Amino acid sequence: MSFWQWVFMGLVCIWVNMPKPYYWTRAEEAKLLDLCKKGIHDFQVLSKELGRKPRAIEMKLKRLGVVVLKQKNSHTTTTAIASKDILTHEEAVKILAGAIEALREPGQDKLELQRLRILVDTVQTYDSVLEKFERWVEIEARLLEMDKKIVELQKAKDHAS
Repeated sequence: MSFWQWVFMGLVCIWVNMPKPYYWTRAEEAKLLDLCKKGIHDFQVLSKELGRKPRAIEMKLKRLGVVVLKQKNSHTTTTAIASKDILTHEEAVKILAGAIEALREPGQDKLELQRLRILVDTVQTYDSVLEKFERWVEIEARLLEMDKKIVELQKAKDHAS
C-alpha cells in the first residue's frame, strides 16, 4: 500500500469514525500459530497474549486456515461466581445460630422479630442452594475435563490422518 493510499484510508476511517486498520505482522502471525500449536485455543487468552480483540483472533485463524473448535459459552454459571463471595456451610450455620440466639432474648420488638425470622429462613434456603451449587461445580469440572479429552482425541485423530 502506498503512502497516499494509507493517508486516504486513514482519512476515510476518521470520517466514518472507524479505527485505522492494524495489520498483522509476520511475527504476530507466527506467535499466534505457535500458541495454537501449544494447545491454547481460547480466544480470550490469545487476545490478551497478542493485544488484539478476540474476534480479530478468530478471524485471523480462519483466514490462516486453522480450525479451532469453539465452545459456545466462554464461562459457566459456577465460574462466574468467585468462591470468595460465597458463604460456607459453617458461616451459614454461625449466622443461623446467631439469629436463633437473638430470637431467644426477651423484649424484641415486632420489626426485629420479623427481621430475624427472615434471616433464619434465608440462611436455611441458602444452605440448601449452596449444597446444590457445590454439586454443580463438581459436575461442570467433570464436563470441562471431558471437553479437554475430546480435544486431545481430535488432535490425535488429526495427526494420525
